[in-house]
Formats: sequence, C-alpha cells, structure tokens
Amino acid sequence: MNPSHPNPEPVAEPDRLVVDDCWNRIGVFGDKSCKELPTHIRCLNCEVFHGAAARLLDRRAPEGYRESWTERVARARIPKLAGTRSIVIFRVGTEWLALPTACFLEVAQLRPIHSLPHRSGALVRGLTVIRGELVTCISLAHLLGVEDSKAPEGGGPAKAAKGRNAYERLLVVGREGERVVFAVDEVHAGVRYHPNDLKPIPSTVSQSTYSYTQGLLEWEGHSVGVLDDSLLFYTLGRQLA
Repeated sequence: MNPSHPNPEPVAEPDRLVVDDCWNRIGVFGDKSCKELPTHIRCLNCEVFHGAAARLLDRRAPEGYRESWTERVARARIPKLAGTRSIVIFRVGTEWLALPTACFLEVAQLRPIHSLPHRSGALVRGLTVIRGELVTCISLAHLLGVEDSKAPEGGGPAKAAKGRNAYERLLVVGREGERVVFAVDEVHAGVRYHPNDLKPIPSTVSQSTYSYTQGLLEWEGHSVGVLDDSLLFYTLGRQLA
C-alpha cells in the first residue's frame, strides 16, 4: 500500500461502503498536497483511485436493488413517435408564434436600438449590438401583420408578467450566415411537437400571417402559429437587401 495514501479498511454496512476519498482531500479536488501528484498528474491515474473504484463497483447491491431494476426493465415500452421537431415558442403582442430551434442563435436582454438614417421604418427598427457586432433589428409584428406591443427602444427594465419566461427579450435568429434580431414579449424554448399535431389555419387569421404559418399547435392553452422559416428568411433577405 502506498504510504502517501492512508487507506484504512473500508467499513461495510448493509447497503453502503465507505472508502477514503483522498482525491477530495489531498488530490486534484482537494488541496493538492498529495506527494504522488507529481508522478500521476491526475488522481484518475493513481492505483489508490482505481482500488476505490473497484471496491465501489464490487460492493453488495442494496436490498431491493435487483428487484427494482427487474421491474423497470420488464415494463412495456411506450413507442416514441418518430419525426418530432424542436421549436422555440414566443409571444409578440397577443400572438403566439414559433420557429425551429435551429434558427435561434441567442436570447438577449433588451438593449438600445439605433435608428438608421433613410432606412429605419416599419420593418427595420434600426441596429443593435450583439456580442460586439451590429445586427439589424426588425419588427416581426409588421412583417406578419400582427398587433405589436410597444417594446421600449432604449432597452429599459424588463416588463414583468406572469411566468418566469414572461419578460421582453431580443431573439437573435440566423440562416446561412445572415442574422437579424427582433423583440418579443415572452419566450419558451425546448418545446417539441410532431407535424401531425398541427391544425389547419382558420380563415379568421390575417392573410399576411397565413402566408408564413404552416399550422397551429395547441400548447399550454395557447394556439401557436408555427412559422415557415424558409419563407420567412427568404422574404427578409429580399426586403433587407
């Protein structure tokens, strides 16, 4: 046994094994005073660490462990529907919309938007700084023909609302090297759906929004318009050129 690692015999309990975790005291996760560190560099390379790992793996299984895993493995598996897609859901004014997760580059706090002489207007709100670079800020509400909430131009304090994600944000989206940013009132990431879940768009939806929407998705009591990202970026490319 290595004298630099005082390893008393492990104390065995019914379903527990105690080892001397010297790596947490004098090793790389401790004060690094172990005399063997210059030789092994990392505790993972030390025979003491290997021995402790082997004892932990060889310890007696706790009571009911095998029965619990046997029951879990024996359960009938619920088949997963293939072809699900990941989206980010956001709110602009009173409209709930969504785009594929792959389109999103960043979710940023509100910040100042600088107008462009002879260019800023209904669609282009101006430029804003994202990670040290100027990015065009657009009004998605104008493009889609939906009612926009009046987001502050100067990036003031976020407006509180219900839910931990119900704060105004800037969403940075991009495709093929082109980036734009737009303001939203609320954002929820990590939502998955299957194309079969989409419902047809009712005739009451405005023609402009209808053109960019693939279908409606019911999510947490809201009807979410899943946008056609290819058409959206194509239109933006033409209008911003």
